[in-house]
Amino acid sequence: MTFYFIPFIFLTILTEIETSQRFDSLIKNKYLYSLIAILFIIFVGLRYEIGCDWGQYVKAFEKYSPNIIEIIKRGLFEKHIYGIYLELGHIFITKISQNIYILNLIYSILFLLPLFYFCSTLKRRYFSLLISYPYYIVVIGMGPIRQAACISFLMLSILLVSKKKYYLGFIISIFSFLIHQFSILFNGVIFCSSFTNIKKIKLTRKIIFLLIVVSLVFLYSLPSIISKSLVYFTLYKKLDQNGIMIVSPAKSAILIWIMNFIPSLIFIKNKRKFKLSNNLNSIFTSFCISAILLLPIVLVQSVVGYRLLLYIFPTSIYITSLIPDLYLLNIKKEYMVNIIISIAFTSLIFWLKFAYHSSCWVPYKNILLN
Repeated sequence: MTFYFIPFIFLTILTEIETSQRFDSLIKNKYLYSLIAILFIIFVGLRYEIGCDWGQYVKAFEKYSPNIIEIIKRGLFEKHIYGIYLELGHIFITKISQNIYILNLIYSILFLLPLFYFCSTLKRRYFSLLISYPYYIVVIGMGPIRQAACISFLMLSILLVSKKKYYLGFIISIFSFLIHQFSILFNGVIFCSSFTNIKKIKLTRKIIFLLIVVSLVFLYSLPSIISKSLVYFTLYKKLDQNGIMIVSPAKSAILIWIMNFIPSLIFIKNKRKFKLSNNLNSIFTSFCISAILLLPIVLVQSVVGYRLLLYIFPTSIYITSLIPDLYLLNIKKEYMVNIIISIAFTSLIFWLKFAYHSSCWVPYKNILLN
């Protein structure tokens, strides 16, 4: 368990230096930041047998070993417990990986590089990384890594659309969708939030072609998305022949809702203080409202609510990183930073020590430590 605290302590030191503003040349050094990104890729990407989803990825790797034509056939026509398996991007990445460790490393890179880029655009890059660490990096990044990668792609989509780079945003959305289907829901939220500005864009051939591709992909996959959603809602209440629930409830769903609800509420009540661009303000408003409205789903079907709430993390990380500069309750920014660090440290301890599935993460195992 000690290994999980080393990155946190390191990020805490950098956050304190960042807050003091005494060593700006060190904090803004791109080589240091790149080195830390590489260390995190080693930390996350070279782990093994960590996370409750590890066994599923091992089975997936063994399953998709035939030639590429056979893989596409399986992706389009084969059914599994969640319906039609259309995530060809995931199948392709699995295929090009020579073993489960390379597969894990590839997904870790796809997960961490967008996250580090996203945080580099924020005022407090190391503080935002520290906020991300206890749950987003450790639990999600070392658990359902495929969905974690898509959430990080969502971060890129937010940045691109906020800067009116809609063409690249569409491409990132398609790539994300091919890895995890449900990512299209929140990518849709991003583009719908910016509809007022998007409709002013001239419809070039490239844009029209891209819109057609996105529409066809969405329509083609819609039956599978509906099928998966229905399975999540129905299997939750079904028992197998031994009387064991097929899909266990997500016990931490309400906690994750609270983690997203608090920054969402702070943003909605203090919009003007954040001073965001029109596009970014619209996107954040939509995500924050979505986070609040997800409570009934969390209460009725915790698994679905939990999976959807994970896509709110990009905006929650962004908002939380800016909270110290709002001077809420007249608390100085240095004090607020330390309060949030304490909360993050407490949540890390709570997860590793008392969480229901913490045994899937402890002890930490890394190929380099063998």
